[in-house]
Amino acid sequence: MDVEAIRAQIPACQRLTYLNTGWQGPSPRGVVEAVMECMEYESFDGPTTREVFAAGRLHMVKAKEQAARLINATPDEIVLTSSTTEGLNIILNGLDWNEGDEIIVCNLEHMSVMVPSLVLNHRFGAQVKVLQFAPAEEHESILSQIEAAITPRTRMVFFSHIQYSTGLRMPAEGIRAMTKDRGILMLVDSAQGAGHIALDMRKLDPDFYSFSGQKWLLGPSGTGGLFVRRDLVPQLKPVRVSSRSTSFHDHLGNYEMETDSIEKFPTTNPSHPLWAGFVDAVQFNLNAGPAEIEERILSLSDASKRQLSDIPGVQVTSPTEGPGRSGLVTLTVEGAEPPNVVDRMWDEHNIVCRQVSYPPAVRLSFSFFNTEQEVAKATAAIGAIAKSP
Repeated sequence: MDVEAIRAQIPACQRLTYLNTGWQGPSPRGVVEAVMECMEYESFDGPTTREVFAAGRLHMVKAKEQAARLINATPDEIVLTSSTTEGLNIILNGLDWNEGDEIIVCNLEHMSVMVPSLVLNHRFGAQVKVLQFAPAEEHESILSQIEAAITPRTRMVFFSHIQYSTGLRMPAEGIRAMTKDRGILMLVDSAQGAGHIALDMRKLDPDFYSFSGQKWLLGPSGTGGLFVRRDLVPQLKPVRVSSRSTSFHDHLGNYEMETDSIEKFPTTNPSHPLWAGFVDAVQFNLNAGPAEIEERILSLSDASKRQLSDIPGVQVTSPTEGPGRSGLVTLTVEGAEPPNVVDRMWDEHNIVCRQVSYPPAVRLSFSFFNTEQEVAKATAAIGAIAKSP
């Protein structure tokens, strides 16, 4: 991987040390140019003229194809969404829930997992079981606790592939082996997965898998995708509906609802410029190589954890070894509140990172465009803050 060539295409790399890709990644020039070119074309030549409109629709087709390539799926299993959260809501609100149905989640989850699950309890009486995992919980323990929590009423196991709060990579394959033969649905939040780790829907075999375009994929905000296993499409009812949600309708009140096509979910006119940028962003990732990206990210984050662990007063709270590792590194500094550490990293060292609230920590996101020198710079900055918290 030619890291310097990659960095040369990302303007932010020349201006600061960016360690916050887990929130939103800095886009390469090609992504920005694709957005601007499409926007200019639509604005200057008329967005609904035949040629311009056809070009816009082609961006949507390519976006589905690119999303499918990225995760080894087919376009008819992909819904283009505005965010990971939108994809999760399509699934959770599109299924029929009964009082007493059980959903298993864990305490480390993002609110985009927790809140939609709890709303199902409020609306339908579904029971949400929140398992308690340590920030660096071992995979064997995670699987054991999920196994113990499953009952005949368990309808779904719902989790983030990589926990935003600690960087814990969940044992998705093991969870799938536990749920599939029991008929338990597996919904995966991949806000921190796509563009971060190599993905293969045929190997992982989830029921539903939702991901974002603006984080590790370095694409525009307002883009994302949802994988739905093909045989489950008819079970999902679109909550937000449009003419696409019907297979037939007329102006006399006659209609038939669409059931089999995944195209029943989109409702509004999409932003073609954003999806033009998404296509370029996914290609940027594919050109670098998803497996190579994952390997480099782990190498950088592992080095960071080793260096941080040697600093007095600093505790690394994310997994430091084994398959639970990822590119997200969380840490605490004795005597310093995480928000203050984040502010000082920027004000004093020109490093962008963030805090997470539960468990309270500073989070560094190492992407494939980061360098070993930036790892050392971040370590030195944390060390300086730890000496005078």
